[in-house]
Amino acid sequence: MTFIDIHTHNCTAENAIFNSSKAYVAGKNISMGIHPWEIDGNWECEFAAIAEFAKAENVVAIGECGFDTLKSPATLELQEKIFRLHAGLAEEMEKPLIIHCVKAFDTLIALHKELSPKQTWIIHGFRGKPQMAEQLSKAGFHISLGEKFNTESARAIPTEQLFIESDESRCPIADIYAAIAVAKGVSAEDLARQLRINSRIFKQF
Repeated sequence: MTFIDIHTHNCTAENAIFNSSKAYVAGKNISMGIHPWEIDGNWECEFAAIAEFAKAENVVAIGECGFDTLKSPATLELQEKIFRLHAGLAEEMEKPLIIHCVKAFDTLIALHKELSPKQTWIIHGFRGKPQMAEQLSKAGFHISLGEKFNTESARAIPTEQLFIESDESRCPIADIYAAIAVAKGVSAEDLARQLRINSRIFKQF
């Protein structure tokens, strides 16, 4: 059975998208972007490089990028400026956008409504409450869950809008799938089958 992991920091993981941050890595499916924690004075040059590397076939998603009002060294205004550039790049490259969002969901939802993206926007590592999961799902977002997920939120997310990730966890991806399958009341096999369908948007699975 194939368990697709859409966001990992383990460069040896199989059937996965390795989050390479600002660095291009050949030979594996990767996502590239400027994390809100990593915004510095050189971000414009870094984004220009990412935009060039994003043309590569193995760069299957843009990000993670987004908002963090707790840990980012940048103002919310600058975070939004950089996010808009990533969203535009995702549209240009026709690749999904992987999003980190902490305490800024109102801003993110408003931007999604304003920009009306054709490409899929994915909230990675979602740990929020079911009410927020429902709001995001209805707004058109896809949501990725990891090892530490809210059980009620897992139930609230339509399976057609769900992804699963390991992120920085050492827990095997198969075990994360199994736990989420239990929460949703489905078999791990059925869940994996649907998420393989969902993962076609990356054009590599």
